[in-house]
Amino acid sequence: MNASRRSAAIAAGVCAALAVTVPAYTAYAAGGSPAAAPSASSSSTTGKASTKPGSKKSTSAKPTVTPYSPPAAPSGDSAPKAKKTITPSGHFAVKVDKTGKKPMDSSWPSANQIFTEAELRQVVPGLKSVHADQCHTGSLPDGGSTAKSTTCTLKLTVSGESADDRSQLVINIRGFGLPQQIGKQWTKDLQQAKARSAKRPGLYTFYPNKSLGTSAAFTDGTTTKVLLQHGDVAGEVWFSGIGFTELTDDYLASRRLYRTTIVPSLVQLLGEKLTTTEKAAA
Repeated sequence: MNASRRSAAIAAGVCAALAVTVPAYTAYAAGGSPAAAPSASSSSTTGKASTKPGSKKSTSAKPTVTPYSPPAAPSGDSAPKAKKTITPSGHFAVKVDKTGKKPMDSSWPSANQIFTEAELRQVVPGLKSVHADQCHTGSLPDGGSTAKSTTCTLKLTVSGESADDRSQLVINIRGFGLPQQIGKQWTKDLQQAKARSAKRPGLYTFYPNKSLGTSAAFTDGTTTKVLLQHGDVAGEVWFSGIGFTELTDDYLASRRLYRTTIVPSLVQLLGEKLTTTEKAAA
């Protein structure tokens, strides 16, 4: 064999050796698309399962979900409790991918489904109707987008309010996913809120963890942020109340009614609406 043929044979042998040592990946690509299946050459050369008597075929371990424990809420004045329980009109069961790769946003509720008119009638005095407006879709952590509305403005018609100054609830679904994924951002936001509340005492209200049937919740006076967990799923939902100044004859009393009665009742309602989830197929 001449030198050129010998070199070609050696190169072919190196390529064959590399083909049998490349592992066959089974993880999902970002965005939830399955990775390409292993080629025939690699699968046929990586070895076969033992067929000797008494031997067992190896199986890949299923991923486990680690719960998230939010940091304790700052101690201080007692946070208001829900004064009445709202009967939910329905529930939402969000699916989760245990690998954390697929957002599974098709199982999320849309922002206009978070609170129904029947639910809000139970807590907002004089509520006549609710109209969802300015609903927008959002982006996902992996850079993709979801077809579900992640923000919506619920325009309320409340008896006694001026037509040009209606109260509104702005709903913002921050996302659903594995507890540790959602919890990482919650920890960061909570630390920042604690720092700001130290400079502006009296503005923030931190609810004790699990006190309203949710993992955690706090409000900065306008926006209420709620951490939900049930089974293997965690989620974060924000809502902001605009208006709510004519619930009584007094402006300050109306705003106090919103903060001390409406907000904790809606937080508790959110905790009740996230129910047992369906786990994603492996």
